[in-house]
Amino acid sequence: MDGVASEKKSLSGLRSKTNLSAVEALLMLGLGAAAVVLHQTLRAPLNLPGRHGLEWMALLVIGRSFGRSRYAGSLASIGAAATALLPIWAGFDDPFIWLIYLLPGPIFDFAFARFPRWTGNLAFLAVVGGLAHATKPLVRWIISLVSGFPYGSLLWGVGYPTATHILFGAAGALLGGLAVWGVRKAANTKK
Repeated sequence: MDGVASEKKSLSGLRSKTNLSAVEALLMLGLGAAAVVLHQTLRAPLNLPGRHGLEWMALLVIGRSFGRSRYAGSLASIGAAATALLPIWAGFDDPFIWLIYLLPGPIFDFAFARFPRWTGNLAFLAVVGGLAHATKPLVRWIISLVSGFPYGSLLWGVGYPTATHILFGAAGALLGGLAVWGVRKAANTKK
């Protein structure tokens, strides 16, 4: 009862949240790359701004929920941003797409670090997913104001695309949260 064991336990719990294995880093980077591949594969002219938030936020929630590192979301965003910069994605006509992919992960990491009790709550995940995905039209609006770069989704203002990005981001995060819940429930019933 000298306190050594309890200190060791608490520090080992802290280490598991900050240490990052090479496998986890590769998985998170790959998850981000998968989001870009899905974005390009599912590219269809539906004229619904934010629809890719379904797959991007779902993947981000899944990666962030299963990732043990506190930087899991940021790594997924880095993987997406780096993949979006590859020359094979000539279909991306936005030179700032990498920045837009880079922002949602840190928002999830911040939310998971700041509100750890809520990370399993589907409503919380939906709110964070909606806010994280809403960064896309807001950043595009700022870029357009500063550089004059034209974005078709902003032709009639920033309100409509922001609202649709929030809705699609929330729906995607909810789908990801349901997938995480289902996997965890299935794992618990096998025990």
